[in-house]
Amino acid sequence: MIKLGSHVSFKKPNYLYGAIEESLKNGANCAMIYLGAPQTTLRTNVENYKLYEYLSEFKDLISPTDIVVHAPYITNVANPEKSEFAINFLIEEIERMNYIGAKYLVLHPGSHTSFTRQESIEQLIKSINYILEKTKNVEIIIETMSGKGTEIGTNFDELIYMMKNIKSDRKGICLDTCHIWDAGYNLEKYDEFINLIKEKGVLKYLKVIHLNDSKNPLNSHKDRHANIGEGYIDKKILKKIVHDPLFDNIPIILETPWKDEGPIYDQEIEYLLKLD
Repeated sequence: MIKLGSHVSFKKPNYLYGAIEESLKNGANCAMIYLGAPQTTLRTNVENYKLYEYLSEFKDLISPTDIVVHAPYITNVANPEKSEFAINFLIEEIERMNYIGAKYLVLHPGSHTSFTRQESIEQLIKSINYILEKTKNVEIIIETMSGKGTEIGTNFDELIYMMKNIKSDRKGICLDTCHIWDAGYNLEKYDEFINLIKEKGVLKYLKVIHLNDSKNPLNSHKDRHANIGEGYIDKKILKKIVHDPLFDNIPIILETPWKDEGPIYDQEIEYLLKLD
């Protein structure tokens, strides 16, 4: 089954109920939310989520396990000097996810800043092992990154090393098409790319896909998303990902830019679902 949705707003007054209502209007059958603004760790009380309104009206259309939560950008579990704050926040974030029954928490792996790359990778593994020991049910899904600045998790070997050293089974990889394109993986050589994610072991851990075009050429290390068909990645390749049986039942989430008139996720979902 194809699972296709987008990032949707999670804000007062309707929070979860409003987010899923918006998703359904877009023609989606899964969704991604931040439980607060992506740039902050401020959070409203779970009692404000309108969980029961969502459950009574929409649960059978988009189930709680098809609601992906994205961690805020400012959490850096890979920085030994800042990891304690990130760890404590993410434990609380997972408890909020438990309240609504969400399954996947997508996390940017972070940056090594003044530390070595390997030191930061080891700190990430240590941090996530601790978080998973202190929580239940939710899986932490590490996102592929474009290689901007001192980001880690920019190649498949690093991600597989993380997966092998995180002790819990509650882990996975989120493949972002813009990020991997910008990191140098050529999606347009589709068969070679599929063979690569099989050979490297990425497919085994793949739990979420972020489907985005890129405003920059292959291997640019920029991380600038484009709308489907408006960037450097052939839109037919992005559609091919949606319809590939390899990715059945994996939430595929659009994070494409808003236009002047607002988001166009409804148009992009319609295009991607339509068979040529």
